Amino acid sequence: MKKKFYGALMLGSALLAGGMVSCSDYDDDIDSLNNRVAAVEQTVKDLQDKINAGAVITKVEPTENGVKVTLSNNETFELQNGAPGAATTVEIGSNGNWFINGVDTGKPSRGEKGDKGDQGDPGQAGTSATGKYYKPGENGYWIEVTVDAEGKETENETSTSWMPEGTMTAVWDSENGKLLVSNVKGYNGILTITLSTELKSLVFQPEFYYQGIEAMEAKTFNYTEKSVQKVNADDDFSTDAPVAGNGVAMTPGLVAKYHMNPSSANWKDIKSLSYVSDDKNYTRANDVVKANVFDWEGEEGILTVHSQLTDGTIKDINNDQKVTVLALQANYSAGEKDTIITSDYAAVKATNYRDMVLAHVTNGVCNHLYTSAQEAIGNGASYIVVWNDEGLDVAELIQTHYIDNTNAHVAWDKNATEKTVNDYGFKYSYELVGYHVGDNKTSESAHAVMKGSLLKPCMPVDGKQPTWDAAQQNKAEKGREPLVRVILTDTVSNKIAAVGYVKFRIVEKETPAQSEVILTPSFGFTDGYTVDCTETEKTLKIEWHDFEEDILAQLEKQGISKEDFHTNFKLNGGNDDATQYDGKLATSMPTSKKGTVKQTITDYNDEETEIITWTLKNNEAYQLFKNNASISVNVRYSKEVSTGIYQYVYVTLTWTPNPRNVQPAGTLENSDKIKNYWYAYNSATPGSGYSDIHANVETVGETNADDDFKSDILNTFDGNDVTVSGVNAVYTAFQDANLTKTFTFVDPQSTDMTPVKGNSGTMYDITVGDNGTTLYANVVNNPLVKQAVVKINGSILEYQGKDNETLYSFARDILNAADHAQFVANNEGKKTFTAQIQINAENCSYVPFELENNEFFAKFLRPITISDPHETNFVDATTGGAKADLKLTFVDWRDHNFDNTSVTKGQNYYKYYDVESIAQNGDIMTDLNGTTGVFDRKLSDVTGNVKFTFTAPTKSEIQNGNGIVNHYFGTLNYENNGTTVGDFQIKVPFDVTYDWGTIRVYVVCKISQTEAN
Repeated sequence: MKKKFYGALMLGSALLAGGMVSCSDYDDDIDSLNNRVAAVEQTVKDLQDKINAGAVITKVEPTENGVKVTLSNNETFELQNGAPGAATTVEIGSNGNWFINGVDTGKPSRGEKGDKGDQGDPGQAGTSATGKYYKPGENGYWIEVTVDAEGKETENETSTSWMPEGTMTAVWDSENGKLLVSNVKGYNGILTITLSTELKSLVFQPEFYYQGIEAMEAKTFNYTEKSVQKVNADDDFSTDAPVAGNGVAMTPGLVAKYHMNPSSANWKDIKSLSYVSDDKNYTRANDVVKANVFDWEGEEGILTVHSQLTDGTIKDINNDQKVTVLALQANYSAGEKDTIITSDYAAVKATNYRDMVLAHVTNGVCNHLYTSAQEAIGNGASYIVVWNDEGLDVAELIQTHYIDNTNAHVAWDKNATEKTVNDYGFKYSYELVGYHVGDNKTSESAHAVMKGSLLKPCMPVDGKQPTWDAAQQNKAEKGREPLVRVILTDTVSNKIAAVGYVKFRIVEKETPAQSEVILTPSFGFTDGYTVDCTETEKTLKIEWHDFEEDILAQLEKQGISKEDFHTNFKLNGGNDDATQYDGKLATSMPTSKKGTVKQTITDYNDEETEIITWTLKNNEAYQLFKNNASISVNVRYSKEVSTGIYQYVYVTLTWTPNPRNVQPAGTLENSDKIKNYWYAYNSATPGSGYSDIHANVETVGETNADDDFKSDILNTFDGNDVTVSGVNAVYTAFQDANLTKTFTFVDPQSTDMTPVKGNSGTMYDITVGDNGTTLYANVVNNPLVKQAVVKINGSILEYQGKDNETLYSFARDILNAADHAQFVANNEGKKTFTAQIQINAENCSYVPFELENNEFFAKFLRPITISDPHETNFVDATTGGAKADLKLTFVDWRDHNFDNTSVTKGQNYYKYYDVESIAQNGDIMTDLNGTTGVFDRKLSDVTGNVKFTFTAPTKSEIQNGNGIVNHYFGTLNYENNGTTVGDFQIKVPFDVTYDWGTIRVYVVCKISQTEAN
């Protein structure tokens, strides 16, 4: 209906404008419009189907034609622009705000996450603190959502459009699970695509495995309760410190995570959650523990569930011989009806954690916070903050440590921004602690304000701390050191679990001083190197006197003593395997290592001196030296002169080997070949050269011969082995006895060995595969279908295709294209199939061994050849029709005639080569009514009344005869067309099939003039 209505509007507009057009023009316009609308609807349907199947949108981006949507399965969908302007994209940025074409609008996409509901009472999932956020409305305007303290949301449509005027706009609203697109070509209105799908299943994501069972932790946190006095930023609280109280054991409940299937399911459609609990193999009287869900939230396909444990006890396998298990049940709103989805069961393991302490990380080193204001004040500042910083997030610096159930002291969270502790009923809070220095009446901490965890430097007003909004910043703040107290509170018991203090220093610039490189000594080595395919190590060493002269003495000139160097300068990465750097600047970064650099000690004249050694394994050194005349590494000594500021001494080690032996090579002498087995290129004369070998099928009559096509290349080498000579004596690892020799095919591409023509006339492209051990053929211009032709198995050449036309039809067609002696292409472009072979020698695969005179050619001789002896002749108008037995001559690859008993010596060659059929196939050509001997016309085109028929022989008749002849090939019958005729000839094609394929032979028959005429 939409399409027809839109078409009617178009038509009406044209009539009102007074335009006069034909009905056919209207029909064309309407058809075109309908086609565009149908195309959009199909695209949207396909996209929605993919999302419903579990795909997730990963990118929405403008294109030249509109907007492209990319899914997690890498499929893309394009919606074309129906507006003249460039397409616009609206999406949620990393800070949670809406961005239009990458520009932050300042509009938040979601409200701040509020505190969870009270444990034991089901909470409203995703409740928010008081505030506002925005979402795009399906009518094109932003909707302002106000959230009150109870989490109740009130929506108000604004007058601000999210669609820039005159453009195609795509809003990727991942928060509410929608993709909205305006001005789509072929669509009237705003297109809405739902990104979320119905939840189908929940799969537990185990925290760990409890004796092989997927499990979640029921954590109990043990701590000593702390109490603190109330502080502010103005007064003097320099002696502030927490007071220890009673011990507390707090079990906040369970935090469990579940994979939602599909991951794009809308978790907000979950109406309620509950657990099914059980004790497996439980026999005691205690009740089963209960878990009451009080909050949940979803993100990136993961549903996080918070619950409180009541009743019963958690069973322990070691103590109770049983385990408590829970399965999550979700009451999910699925379309028009609700459904219950149950997860898999997971074990619950009770664990204990203790001694929680606050910590922070400085320059990659983790330290506990000071435990009193006085301790923090008496030490240097842990962090700097620039005077005009608009808000340093202290939460990014703070973390909590505890002793876990294995007695290990570990970090609970990476930092406070992760809110990991919140999941377990704890929260961080931050406040400035005032203190006075000397006679100053203004507190150091009054030079800063805090909003939540954000710390902002500012100027006091009349000696007092201002409010956050009224705070003014000035460089005069620099040098002041505000003190922050961090508190970790147990929100379940409303007790303080840990307190720490951290001091900041306000500075003019973020880095008040620069790290500097104060010395860059270099040491060179010229020890020779020869590759030997081993893990043998080579150690290069800086002598003690060089270390003294080039490092210690040079530092002395800068006022740095030997003792200072040994005590305060540390080798980065450690003394046993120093870090290596990509340069010698203060900003140089670690790079991949070349060998191992160590610092060790030598004792000279009763004085211990630190020296450096550099060790490389032979095979590693080869990878470095094969293309480089020298290699270098940089290692670094560092001294921290102030917080984060260093002095560096870079030591450069360079190895330029002399000699540098990295190219082993040898040669394959022709004298290692048995001359009689070798031929000059394309020659048929044995011993004429060392370019070619000829491969053939097994010889008739030899022991166990079965017409297989296998030729051992080593049979052509002296001693049936390849011997490499001429290797430089320095390469002991590459002498002949240490080398492994292999044979592979040389790629024939860009040579005259491809393409090749088969017996059928088909052209084949020849390629190499299987690491050089197989030659493949595919019909030219059809590379997707290829078949093996020849394989190298060790040193054995194995031609493929005997008795198997299905798998090796290409190989059979190629083999039978030409006579065994046809080394140069005939006038049809056919020749004996030839492959080029390479002999390889190596000790280890990663070191190329150059071998000269290592390539040759193998010609694969066709097993048999069939020819026409020109003895099949007829006389016209013979009574009963002229008949003639088909005459053919068979010879094998040695030119042995199958019917010459002097060479066959009692062997049945027809049976050995399994000649199984002879069939007349193809058009009969003639010189009738043409030039004698020129067969350029089909007999059927010249006359339709002259008949030739062929009686085909059986396999037994071919191989054993039919009583009249020893080997019968069938009979041709010629019938006159009712008119006398003079001499003419025909050329008849026959296909002869044997165990290596089919050979086509053309038989020329002479028809003599009509009898007595």
